[in-house]
Amino acid sequence: MSRSWSIRRACALLPLLPFVLFIAAGVGYTVLQSLGLWISAHSAESYPAGYAVILRSAWFYRSLLYSLWIATVSTLLSVVLGTLLALLLRGLPQRLYPFALMYKIPLILPHVVIGLIVLLGFGRGAALGRLLAAPGSSALVSAYVFKSASFVTLLVYAVLRGFDLRQLETARMLGAGALLSFRALLLPVILPPAATAGVIVFLFSFGAFDLPFLLGASRPAMLAIDVYNRYWYRDLSARPAAMASLVVMFLFSLLFVTVYFRLVRRQKHGIRHV
Repeated sequence: MSRSWSIRRACALLPLLPFVLFIAAGVGYTVLQSLGLWISAHSAESYPAGYAVILRSAWFYRSLLYSLWIATVSTLLSVVLGTLLALLLRGLPQRLYPFALMYKIPLILPHVVIGLIVLLGFGRGAALGRLLAAPGSSALVSAYVFKSASFVTLLVYAVLRGFDLRQLETARMLGAGALLSFRALLLPVILPPAATAGVIVFLFSFGAFDLPFLLGASRPAMLAIDVYNRYWYRDLSARPAAMASLVVMFLFSLLFVTVYFRLVRRQKHGIRHV
């Protein structure tokens, strides 16, 4: 019984094998190039590993910290605004909900379109860009929030639709205040989907290339932009450092996701409750 179940499970996962092999080949090739191997198909010459280079390079730490800052600010703003919008939608009368579906528009817009829209407001020649005196960072954070807040709303609202609002009315009848009702009834419902959306938004903001390429400042630059410039616009000796940066980004993202899922697993087993 157990063996047949394992065979069925393996057959069900078989269509994923090409994707797994493709990703594994990409990661393996990146690691090899970060070690100075297979840098170019036209040259068998090997180069020093890039890890020692990035660990003593100021550009790497500057770009890494800048990427973490942009991703953190964008994630916090997206989660807060998206959750508030989901709560607002849940309280709307049913007849008004079709009009509120406009919040999904940013989800279907390409990133380039969102970047151009934000650029009109936060570019160097725009009024908001001059007012904030930081057009690169402001435009980038605004674009991420504009795109990601709707995604947070979608996940949180999907869970809130199953929440009975009469529980809040009952709590108020029993003397509970608004803050206590929110913390005891609503927060445990919205926290898991909001945290899940936050992880996805953070990883997307941390490693994205398209929006930073369109909106980001040249200095400091997001780490993905630095990697791109050093890989394509420098000589071959700069490629190991660029690929080593990619490996560090991958390991950091993997560690971030692992810690998150461990916390979620602990909550499900009752070690930690919200």
